[in-house]
Formats: sequence, structure tokens, C-alpha cells
Amino acid sequence: MATQGALGRVAWYANRLSAMSGPEIVHRVGESWKKRAASRWSPGWASHAQPDGPLPVLPAECDVSDADEDVLARWRDVADRAMARRFSCLGVEWPGDRFDWHLDPVSGRLWPSDRYCFAIEYRHTADYGDVKYVWEVNRLQHIQTVAALAKATANQELADFAAAEIMDWIEANPPYLGINWTSGIELALRAVSVLTVTRMLGPNAFSDRARSPIRAFLAASAEWLQRYPSGFSSANNHLVAEAVGLFVIGAAYADHPRSAQWQARGRAVLEREIGKQIFADGVGAEQSPTYTSFTLELYLVAVRAAEALEKPFSPAVYDRLAKAGEALRLFIDENGHALRIGDDDEGRVVGEDPESEPFYAASVLASVAAICDREDIAPPVAPANLRGLLLGRLVAENAPRGVRTLNDGGYTVLRDTVHGKELILAMDHGPLGYLSIAAHGHADALALWMRYGGEPLLADAGTYLYHSGGAWRDAFRGTALHNTMTVEGVDSSRIAGAFNWKTKAVSTLDDVETAVDRFACKASHDGYLERFAVRHHRALKRVSPDRFVVEDRLEGEHGKALDVAIGFLAGEGVSIRQAGEGVFEFVSGDTALMRLSGTGGLAPRLVRGDEDEKLGWLSPRFGVKLPAWQLRFEGKLTPGRVHSTELVLL
Repeated sequence: MATQGALGRVAWYANRLSAMSGPEIVHRVGESWKKRAASRWSPGWASHAQPDGPLPVLPAECDVSDADEDVLARWRDVADRAMARRFSCLGVEWPGDRFDWHLDPVSGRLWPSDRYCFAIEYRHTADYGDVKYVWEVNRLQHIQTVAALAKATANQELADFAAAEIMDWIEANPPYLGINWTSGIELALRAVSVLTVTRMLGPNAFSDRARSPIRAFLAASAEWLQRYPSGFSSANNHLVAEAVGLFVIGAAYADHPRSAQWQARGRAVLEREIGKQIFADGVGAEQSPTYTSFTLELYLVAVRAAEALEKPFSPAVYDRLAKAGEALRLFIDENGHALRIGDDDEGRVVGEDPESEPFYAASVLASVAAICDREDIAPPVAPANLRGLLLGRLVAENAPRGVRTLNDGGYTVLRDTVHGKELILAMDHGPLGYLSIAAHGHADALALWMRYGGEPLLADAGTYLYHSGGAWRDAFRGTALHNTMTVEGVDSSRIAGAFNWKTKAVSTLDDVETAVDRFACKASHDGYLERFAVRHHRALKRVSPDRFVVEDRLEGEHGKALDVAIGFLAGEGVSIRQAGEGVFEFVSGDTALMRLSGTGGLAPRLVRGDEDEKLGWLSPRFGVKLPAWQLRFEGKLTPGRVHSTELVLL
């Protein structure tokens, strides 16, 4: 096991190094030196202490008096579980009979708490478990909800518990020791949680003795965030989170000597990154609606803080947030559910109930609509929650209709009504992911997604696990579990680690017909060109109001037949049944919603929950893996020959 771990580390570092530019390598060497130097710093909170001063609070109002009974009931449930130490998130229940800030709930082992943070190996070890679990609880987002309930109900017991949780965390996690200081995004989200709690509870909830540790905690967090920002190939949503953390700490801790510096640094990064993290067409650069929502939520927290300081961000930030809202609205149906594309680890900034938020993208969009004063992009459904009370919330009965191509993000989306049911049909023709490692992208070139009548008829397989996922991590972001073509059993983009790729397929949009009744989208990609000398071409065409045809072909210089498979994965709650020779129905409950058949010589095969081939699986939530129905057309395909799949909506 130790040998395998060592080999895994070597392979990971080799692949990671290959994705770096020369300047990045220089940066990493310098960063490594700084980390080694910091290991000799004096431990403990004393070095971060400042003279007595006011309790730092998030500079943004949160009026919880508007919380209705449904919201209060959810908060009570979260508070009851938190106070009983019954944590449940990322598909895992924490053991109720023991709690520790360093506990992995799956392995039952404790991550090191007295070792220098950067000396802890968490990427390539099976000793403790997936680090996502321990980090999730240490974001302290559960106490946001407890504090909100304490404020709404004037409950002193709840206020005392929330304050005590902060103090307990500080005592158990001195800087910079233990697993909870290794990742900047975790520091940032934790700081937002603490500042949200201090805002809601106010200074009277904390004793004079408590103020000093909280001030030291914020100073230590800001020091680490400023010292080790994510850069180059890692400058994705992590960089945004770090900048938000730095900005809000600086804004809240106004009497610290470095407050203005932290604010300025955080603001500058956020102003610069908005145009990189969100494309001009509004698509999030990480190719995932949920990661886009997470990035937007981070920005909204900073925007509200800046507005409270009467120093708002530039109009360019608001304009790009609104543009992101326009794009995100295309992927959300009339029930408030979004198409799931790419990675989703259920990251949140303003936490409420980590086990029950099916409307996350819609909730964030509702806050974007409120802050940007854009009723036209507001979602039709976004239940009231803590996020809406803090950041704003606007819902409206409107739905985009027609065809929209997002050229930068690489999606063409048709929205229409068929047989009285809402249809969202999207096709991918964009980049694999963001930056050189495309960390959260999936090998889904030319994939399709469909929601019809509120049901996910053609779905993304999801994420399942990150660091501890192993072969399953590869499978869930591989081509075979997506609604596209696999050639010779390999992925269109080649995986080189849990958050890295060796090669990246490049897609090209060839043509789009934007008339709704004649809708068509044609695209191709080069993911198989180097290995098999062929390009995959796909055409999605509307041939009648309720009938679509998907044409797949390979084009190359020779006529060698290749093994191919074209998959169609049904989403959660949808089954596939055979309805005749070569004809299959996608069914929700007892109702058939779509009939699918293929012509072109490939043989159909239904798969569900195949452990060996890792086909027919769905991950509706992080850490959860469920059998799902998948229809595959398999066989030999000669370049130039077309396989057609007909989709008839019922």
C-alpha cells in the first residue's frame, strides 16, 4: 500500500509538472521555499494578537426577521443536529458518539492536528480518508444557521452554542498546525462563516476574553491567504474564494494595521478575475453550472460587503455578474432545477442545510437578480433561505425561449414547449475546462443534456468523489458515462490525475440553425485525431416539433472500422425500458416521456450499475453512487458512415 501511494505521488507530480509553464515552475519553487521558511514560525495565537478592539463583523446587513415558518423549521432541524453533533454532509453521517475537528467520518481516524500543515500529505494517502469530509465540517457553515436562528428567536442558548463553537475551533486549531490550515479556500470560507456569525449575534454574544482570539484567528487567516494565493494553473474558484476571504477580513477588521492592504489586495484580485472566471457570454470558465454558482456566490458576499462600506465594486463586476445570470438562467427549468454538467462538490458560501438544497443554482441566481436588479433573469423557483436574507432574493415567472449559442463557454441551448411540457436541450461544443489542468471539467465533448417535463431524461453522471475516488473518479468524468461517443473504449480527453488531464479535446462549432422549428447544431472535436486519425462529428437536428435526430460519424484519412459506443444516460428517477425491436422508452413513474431508437448498424445495449465496466452509474450528490439506466449503441463504425439516433418526445 505504501509503495502504491509513493508511486501515485510520483505520477501525480510528474503529470502536474507537465501542465506547468516555466514561470509557474519558478513560482512553485518560490512558494515551496516560503512554506518551508514558515514552518519555523512561532506556533500559537500570540504572534497574531492585537491590542483590544471591537469585534470584527461582516459589513453587510442580514435581517432574519423576514424568515418564515418553513425557513425557521429548517433552521431548527439544523440547530438540533448540530448541537447533538449529528453532522451529515457529502453523503456521510458523522458518528454521533464522538466528535473532533480532525475526524474523518468514514475511516474514523484523526487527521494530524499538531503537525505543520504543509507537511501533511492529503492527496495520495488512504490512511485517513478523503480530505473533503474533514474540511467540510471545518468550514463552520452549520453555525451560520444556528446564529441566524438565535437572532430570529432571541434564543440565548443557541447564541452561546454558536459562540462556543468558534472558540472551540480556535482552541483546537492553532496556526498553522493541522489539516485545517492547508487550503486557502477552506480558510476563506471559514472566515466568512465566523464573520457572518459575529454579524448576526453581535458583540454582546462574545465575552471580552473571546474578542481577542477571534481577532487573532482572522489575522492569522488573512496572513496565510495573502502569503499563499492560488496562482497559474490553480487560479480557479480557489483564487476567488481566497480574495473574498482577504477582502471581507480586511473590511471587518478595520482597526488592524494591515486592514487596508488586505482589502485592496482582495478587491484587486476580484476586479481582475471576474473577466477570467466568467466568460463574456456568461458561462463559468470551469464548465459547471454549480461551480459557476459557487463563484457567483463568493462574489455576491464581497459585493454586499463593499456596498455596506459605500465603496462598491466597478460597474464591470456588476455587468459580468448579470451576464453570468443570463447564461445560468438558460440551464434552469420551470421547477428551479438546473442541468448538472461537470464537477459538483456541493460547495456553499452561505450555508444552511448541506443535506437538502436541490435549488442551489436557482438560489444563487435569485440573489444575482436581486443585486443586479434584473427581474428578467430571476428564476421561477428559489425557496427562501439564509442566503436570500443575507444577499437578496428575487424570483419571477419568466422563462427564456428559443435557441441561444454561448460561443465562449461552448454550449448551444434550445428551450421550447412540447406537448405542454418544458424542454431544455443543450449540446456541448466548448473547452474541457479552465486553465491548463481543467480541474473540474469532464471528457464530455459534444455531449447532450435534456430536461423535459421537469425530468432529467439525458443527464450528466455527476462527480462521486475527488481525492479518494481513484478509478471511480476517472469513470465519472470519463467519456463513457456521458451522452456522447467513445472510440476504442478510451476517453476523448486523457486523464492524468484527479484534477488534471494529459490531453484535452478541442471542439469546433460548425453550424447552428437558430430558428426554433428548424433548430440544428453541428460540431466536431479532435480528441481522437492523434490516436486514431479521426474526428468525431455530431449533428443535432429538429425534424418536427417533437422529434429530433442525432447523427454521429467519424471522419478520417483511412477507412478502418473502429469500435465505438454512443451512450445515453438517464437521470435520477428516470428508467429506460425496451418498447419494441430497437426501440426504447425513457420513463418517469409510469409515464413514458421519450422514445429513442437508432439506425446505422450499431447494436443497442441496456446497462445499469455495471461494476466491472463502470457503466450505468449516477452520482446525484457528492459521495453518493447509484445505479442508473444507460442505453448504449455499440459496434464497428467506418469513417464516413453515419449512425442516427431518433429522439421522439411524448
